[in-house]
Amino acid sequence: MVISEQKHDDIDIVALTGRFVMADSPDVRERLKTLIDAGDGKLVIDMEKVSFIDSSACAVLISAFKGMQLKSGRLILVTSPVVQSLIELTRLHTIFEILPTLPAALGAFDIN
Repeated sequence: MVISEQKHDDIDIVALTGRFVMADSPDVRERLKTLIDAGDGKLVIDMEKVSFIDSSACAVLISAFKGMQLKSGRLILVTSPVVQSLIELTRLHTIFEILPTLPAALGAFDIN
């Protein structure tokens, strides 16, 4: 898995590429926690290029969601079809805000 971070104005963006599995979960969890703690309460997790996700990755996403709630922040996910399928299967789409592209996610922060 490749993890990259960038900032767009006051929005933190974490882009993930490849397979997001148990071996990657501790590193991704820690990097997200650091960004959430230091950030402005606006986070996009871009998984458009993620080819596979397992249950430990879902736990990391839930942890990030809870961290953003504690900060009264906003988390938006950008998903690939594979990730979207698992999120819907596990009914996590009922808690996450999911948009189809990074530009759409960034634009959503401008609207609200």
